[in-house]
Amino acid sequence: MKYRLYPGCALLAASLFFTFSSAMAVTGGFSSEPGVDTAGRTYPEEELRRQLIKESKVIFINGDEGERADRDSVESMMLRFYYDQFRSSQDPEAPMFTFMSKNADLVMGIGATLKVRGMFDWNGSVPNAGFNTYLINMPKTPENWRQLRGDAAGSSIFFNLMGRHTVIGDYRVYIQGGFNGYGNSGFKLKKAWLQVRDFTVGLAPTTFSDPAAQPDLLDGAGANGKIDKTNVLVRYLHTFKGRWSVAGSLEFPSSNPDVDDATTKKCNDYIPDVAALGQYQWNRGLSHVRIAALLRTMSYRDLLTNETRHRVGWGVMLGTTVRAGRYIQFFGQTSVGKGISAYTGDLSSGNYDLLANPLHPGELYAPTTLTGTVGLKAFWMPRLTSTFAVATLRNFATDGTHDATYKYGQFLAVNLLYNITPRIQCGLEYLAGKRMNFNRDHANANRLEAVLTASF
Repeated sequence: MKYRLYPGCALLAASLFFTFSSAMAVTGGFSSEPGVDTAGRTYPEEELRRQLIKESKVIFINGDEGERADRDSVESMMLRFYYDQFRSSQDPEAPMFTFMSKNADLVMGIGATLKVRGMFDWNGSVPNAGFNTYLINMPKTPENWRQLRGDAAGSSIFFNLMGRHTVIGDYRVYIQGGFNGYGNSGFKLKKAWLQVRDFTVGLAPTTFSDPAAQPDLLDGAGANGKIDKTNVLVRYLHTFKGRWSVAGSLEFPSSNPDVDDATTKKCNDYIPDVAALGQYQWNRGLSHVRIAALLRTMSYRDLLTNETRHRVGWGVMLGTTVRAGRYIQFFGQTSVGKGISAYTGDLSSGNYDLLANPLHPGELYAPTTLTGTVGLKAFWMPRLTSTFAVATLRNFATDGTHDATYKYGQFLAVNLLYNITPRIQCGLEYLAGKRMNFNRDHANANRLEAVLTASF
């Protein structure tokens, strides 16, 4: 198999290096004081979060007014909602109404996010609420040349419980469901996990990911090159002195091999995926560099020889988000691996973890996958921000692969977001994407998307 340098991937790799180097130059490098940036700044998103907490309504359970915790203790406890190493820009804000014990050692909140979208596609279309370049209609015909649609996909409700216990320490229970299931309207469980001190158990974002390193986009699908998957897992994550974090997890597997049921057949997954990460953070956690790794084993049945075969998949991911002063934020993420397509943005929509070997019937192999995403967010005014992002994903399948197999995808997005109030936002986003197959068939799509979001 021959590998050729793909210009888009090379450009993104260079951009990622330039982004990180430039941001380090602007910020003066790593802060030497844990939890404080080099200039002692507070950032717009921190101010927005504190305003959300201050305006939230707290209902105390038991205890007279004079026995209740002071407001600073209350707000400190509620801000723990945002202390999440796997939080992304798509996650909901802290709930508006919260029940709290009199001494602020137990907090329960129920909240929701309403997202209403209007979308217009032209010069090609995507038959989905999320702008996924893998799903671009191919070939383009007069029937799918343009499209106008609207929906409330991405709306969600959640339950959050946080507490402190003298024996088990800090703990948290989080459950979130979204209305983006069947037909983009059915209810779907998105997250359900329990965290006790450094341990997390449940349905949560994979350790082989860095959601905060993904650009703040309005579209629910995000960049096509993102690493993003939710697994049932058991994870240990520990942070040293507020700066260094390490984590490891065992995750329930879910592989997507391309079997034909004539020469190959999928076997049940029975070996857990193993993921780990290391991270350095500064600016109170708003800037970081993370490296993560994944190891997995996938099985299939060779029906021609009547044998069960195993293939090993692996991946390495590098992610970063860096504040360059008070009003600029950089994002970057790149990954490479074999048999990790189920973890990537575009290819998770298909069966690309294992592909058929065109030279050896009955044999599957793990193709190499390369992804890259870079972005920049500008804080123009206290309530006005915009994000620019480009991304690519490349599938290095072997020679002779089926013509209709996805070869690469390219993605671009630019948006403008205005906070009408801390809990109500409106935004406009332009998206462009391209899909290329191995037979050189390709299609483009353009989308203009308007979004109204309300959190409560």
